[in-house]
Amino acid sequence: MFDPKKLKSVKNFELYQYWNQQKGDKLMPARADLDPADLGHLLPNILIHEVQAEPLDFRYRLVGSEIVRHISQNPTGTWMSQIPHQKKPSKLWGFLEDAVMNKQPVIANPPYLGQYKEFKFIEDIILPLSADGKNVNMLFIGVDFLKDHSKLH
Repeated sequence: MFDPKKLKSVKNFELYQYWNQQKGDKLMPARADLDPADLGHLLPNILIHEVQAEPLDFRYRLVGSEIVRHISQNPTGTWMSQIPHQKKPSKLWGFLEDAVMNKQPVIANPPYLGQYKEFKFIEDIILPLSADGKNVNMLFIGVDFLKDHSKLH
């Protein structure tokens, strides 16, 4: 069960609050409910996946500049099933699948494997989006790179 108090990243907490505000009384907001102008300083840390239902797959639609800087590549347009270490049954795939199936936010804490050794952890907030109000068709994700896993940054 998702608990926003478990978030370590201030950026991800802000993104969750924005998603929750846009959601209102709905199960989840639609992509059309999100305005990039509202997200300002968070945009470099945002990733959006398109969700293909059958067979389940995730396509990188938008990858923020801070994410690209850390991973040293831009996977925009690529399906996760085409990336060996990300395809099913990877942990990352499992986190995304959980958000799609349960239609709830998911917090993921994969280890940091990037080039900047001062960073130790990644915190992802995976937020489902729905065009029809029922089925998840996109995932709105905040990715923050943390030096310390124990407190808000």
